[in-house]
Amino acid sequence: MSCSKSIGLIQFLYLLGTIITKESGMNKNLFLVLIASSAIGLTACGDESLEPRLQYYVEAQEALAADDFPRVQQAMGQLQAHFKGELGAQMATVAGAEDIETMRLAFRPLSDEVVKVLKVPQGYALTYCPMVEGDKKGYWIQKVGEIANPYFGASMLHCGAFEE
Repeated sequence: MSCSKSIGLIQFLYLLGTIITKESGMNKNLFLVLIASSAIGLTACGDESLEPRLQYYVEAQEALAADDFPRVQQAMGQLQAHFKGELGAQMATVAGAEDIETMRLAFRPLSDEVVKVLKVPQGYALTYCPMVEGDKKGYWIQKVGEIANPYFGASMLHCGAFEE
């Protein structure tokens, strides 16, 4: 659920609570505590904003497509700060790779997980290359427009398709 929908739901519950407590004589503070405890987590969306995570991920994807090793390291380092646990560790692996080919190999499993975690907003597209590992598709999120393949860079920059 988006932050705006969550906040709207909480506002609705507050108004409903005001009506219910006024009509039933129930203690308004008690009712609000019950509503607040059931709504915990609904307003926690501000901490992990989609934009910085998507921004740094796409910067890394574009840098891989451009064969820009230092830029991938920088973007992955920034992205790592926005993810914890296994994803954060995978990002550290990509950022710490010794060459761009190793980065690309590490980017595939990372990208598979990021695609599961991040929703693709308007202006971006889920994209894949059918030739990443033999005949296995490699997915990534990128800005809508010309395909920029992070798995092959300049050698096959436009190889891929947008997922329908």
